[in-house]
Amino acid sequence: MPIIENKSDERLLWSRFLNGDDQVLSLIYLQYSNSLFDYGCRFTVDKHLVKDCIQEVFCTLIRTRKNLSSTDNIRLYLLKSLKRRLLRDLKSAGSKSTLINDQEYSFDLLLTENLDDHLQELDEEKRQLLAEAMFSLTDRQKEAIYLRFNKGLEYEEISFLLNLNYQSARALIHRAIEKLREVIHLQEKKVSQVLFAILFNDSKAVL
Repeated sequence: MPIIENKSDERLLWSRFLNGDDQVLSLIYLQYSNSLFDYGCRFTVDKHLVKDCIQEVFCTLIRTRKNLSSTDNIRLYLLKSLKRRLLRDLKSAGSKSTLINDQEYSFDLLLTENLDDHLQELDEEKRQLLAEAMFSLTDRQKEAIYLRFNKGLEYEEISFLLNLNYQSARALIHRAIEKLREVIHLQEKKVSQVLFAILFNDSKAVL
């Protein structure tokens, strides 16, 4: 059962943390660490770096607690903090991702244990079809698709993470979906529903 079930829970727990309750931070970590790890691993194959960045995010929360404001969306706050920290470290390390700024980075939409399981059931032609469909997306489109369909984020939340306005976030996802459908339908209409089910399957990555 989830530790945090609604925005009231989040607002209450965050308030307790801001008031000095460190045990609450442990609950928050248990609730969101795996989701953060899965998200971080989309930007880099360096799992140790992702773990270090998650650890630093929580350490920073403790160090800067007195300066933090209230929130009823802890997950979104943590995702944003992790992304900012991870991209900064990748850029400093001269990553092969060729990071230029927080708008240009690599994002892997296919990295999921569930997807790997499903791919084993597809023949080589269908695997190639899916790979080509995914390759046709920009990294920003991949991230938007992931946040919307894997994480279930609202458009307002996606716009916050991607530094876009609401309409731009909706348009980005719409164009991504249309692009995938175009690639898939052009090559094999009958498998489009199967591929979309695989594509939008929830990840089970564990920290």
